[in-house]
Amino acid sequence: MPQPWPHPQPPQQQSPQPGPWPAPGGPYEPGGPSYEPEGDGRPRRGAGRVFGGVLCGGLGLVLLLGGGAVVAKAVSNSHQEIRNTEYARNLWRNEPAEALFPAALGLQDPEKRQGDPNTERGWTRVAISPETSCAKALSGAVAKEAARRGCVAALRATYVDDTGGTAATVAIVVFRDPKVALDLGDLVHDKGDADRPDQAVHALAAPGITWSDAVRAGSGGDKVLDVYAPCAVVASAGPADGRKAGRLPQPWGKRSYQQRMDREPWNAVAEGLAESLAWRLTDLIPQGKA
Repeated sequence: MPQPWPHPQPPQQQSPQPGPWPAPGGPYEPGGPSYEPEGDGRPRRGAGRVFGGVLCGGLGLVLLLGGGAVVAKAVSNSHQEIRNTEYARNLWRNEPAEALFPAALGLQDPEKRQGDPNTERGWTRVAISPETSCAKALSGAVAKEAARRGCVAALRATYVDDTGGTAATVAIVVFRDPKVALDLGDLVHDKGDADRPDQAVHALAAPGITWSDAVRAGSGGDKVLDVYAPCAVVASAGPADGRKAGRLPQPWGKRSYQQRMDREPWNAVAEGLAESLAWRLTDLIPQGKA
């Protein structure tokens, strides 16, 4: 009996085996990866992303520095001091007499601390004049020159030194223009060398001392070192016991220069007192709150 014809069997499909990775830099083959790994296995970044990161970092740094500059400027402005020029021009009206003429004046204690009360020594205030007239306060050539320059006021006070042997009257001379006050002290110095100096300030009497115009023996002056303060300081000094300097008996006072030599210490004393007060006013002006 004949055998039936066998049915053909479909061919077996074999799944393809994955091939090896292509060598770096080799040709692209379908079915392979779409990128090339770096040496550490991470994908490479594009040039655009790197540039963008650098740009953002630079802008951030610029903004940070700009913000710091704004803060620094604000802090600087908060500590800025603006001068009150009108206060300096009218110092003699804005400050009480006790501030213009301190109770003690002269050398400062070397151990004085900032903010402590006044610890100056050398001169003690014994009188303050209520008058502000330039004609009543000033004397001789200084009075004439001050009037010519437009003197507004002249404030006086009398001091006695720590030994009690010397008295001096000091005056704060006020003008309208600060420039005309600068060399007033030089005029005092020029007149101090005369055989018969007329002195600069009228003596202001005080209890307990024999102090008058007749016993004035020397004068001095100095300027207040502030561009807005139209002030100068002049002073006249002499013995506090009524003795008259510059009248040496013969044979010691035979010549005029010998009489001047007897007055020289009083000139130095008056000069030092005027300088001390001028520096005191220079330090006082920046503290003004008026």
